Amino acid sequence: MRSSITKRPLVICTVIFCSGIIIADCLRSPFLWVYIFALVFLLLSFIFLKKSARFDLFLSCLIFFFAAALLRNARVLPKSHIGKFLSYQSNHTYIVKGVVDNQPFLKNNQTSFIFKAEEIQSADSRYKTCGNILVRIKGRENLNYGEELLLHGNLRRPFSFGNIKRQSYRNYLYNQGIFSIMAVRSPGLAVKLNQNKALALKRLVFWLKNRMEEVIFQRLSQVAAGILDAMVLGEKKNISPLIYSSMIKSGTVHILVVSGFNTGIVSFLIILFLRLIRIPREIRFYLATPLLIIYCLMTGASNPVIRATVMAIVFMFAYLVRREADIYNSCALAALFILSIKPGQLFDVGFQLSFVSVLSLAYFYPRVKSFLRVDTLKRRYIRFFIEGCIVSFSAWLGTLAFIAYYFKIISPVTVLANIFIVPLASLVTLCGFSLIAAQLFCPFLAPYFAASTEFVVKLLLGTNSLLIRLPGAYFYLL
Repeated sequence: MRSSITKRPLVICTVIFCSGIIIADCLRSPFLWVYIFALVFLLLSFIFLKKSARFDLFLSCLIFFFAAALLRNARVLPKSHIGKFLSYQSNHTYIVKGVVDNQPFLKNNQTSFIFKAEEIQSADSRYKTCGNILVRIKGRENLNYGEELLLHGNLRRPFSFGNIKRQSYRNYLYNQGIFSIMAVRSPGLAVKLNQNKALALKRLVFWLKNRMEEVIFQRLSQVAAGILDAMVLGEKKNISPLIYSSMIKSGTVHILVVSGFNTGIVSFLIILFLRLIRIPREIRFYLATPLLIIYCLMTGASNPVIRATVMAIVFMFAYLVRREADIYNSCALAALFILSIKPGQLFDVGFQLSFVSVLSLAYFYPRVKSFLRVDTLKRRYIRFFIEGCIVSFSAWLGTLAFIAYYFKIISPVTVLANIFIVPLASLVTLCGFSLIAAQLFCPFLAPYFAASTEFVVKLLLGTNSLLIRLPGAYFYLL
């Protein structure tokens, strides 16, 4: 895109795109009018293609109305959508036919998964339908991604509860494309049909994930395995509420989810391995990119992972063509990619924190470092420590208002905690990948990596526990 306004056109595009989503959400304009305006400005952009100032203006309006149209379209449900059949409180029993759309998991004696509905039946009526359902089956049920099922249970819309209207449980599910919840009282009411509709790539991804989880829980204690499962594969279901709460208090809960931090480590390991086996620069890019995409899918393709994956691919491509990648444009590209698919993600807390933390690091870190004249320090270990403090302070400063607003907590100890916790988390992640690799290729080495992982996890939890006991480490807002 041509732009005479800025050297970072993607940043301007993203700001306009986000503005369109926000205004469309506030005004709730009819989709038809928004769509017409988008078409008008598309036509005007082509007419004034060679006139820079007018082209920039009309193109900006096009981006604005295109984003608004995407949001309005995402919230217009088809007539056959399963959400159209339901009320918020319904005791009716429905029979729903469809396909398991993710890997089911067991928690609190319930098997939960996303179900892509295809047909719904109530009493003597049967209809073709579409849409996603959050299904909860009481008890353990051996189900897999892609299996076609016939479910008997109670269907209802999600209730709205939460401290903030925007972040209510109902809106959270809506932003994930889930408009219905189904309760199945026993495993016997989930009937497997003969057909398996799994996509080959996702089937491979879930198979790899299951193999890795088997290694983790076979070799480690329950606590260490739960933490490693969250940090490496994005599964938080096995982390105890006590540990999760303590990490929130120290402001380091971000290490318990797969984020840009973990994706960065994976990118580094992939590139390092390819360099060690002397793969040429050009081929490294084409091999690393699909591996990163597979890892993104394996960890659930959350917003932070998608953002980090897109940015990693952009930086690798810049390295391939020997050009310096701009972090702001890379962030903007990742945001546009996510919001173009799911515009409602703009209102997701994880989306906001993921991008704000990266942008605050990019903006505050070099300025604070220059102000303190860190480069003039002669002793490397002092300079290294101060730079770590600046990185932690920059991320904390950028996310402070968001965390205080959404979670009603301020943790000054975060600045200190990240200096110790983040390196330990890096060690845990590296030990975890080493353990998995050892189990698959050199099983006799696996016990040593397992012992190392256990030790580092205990050290991490002990350090975190010590830090939150410091005076004024954290305090809740009323």
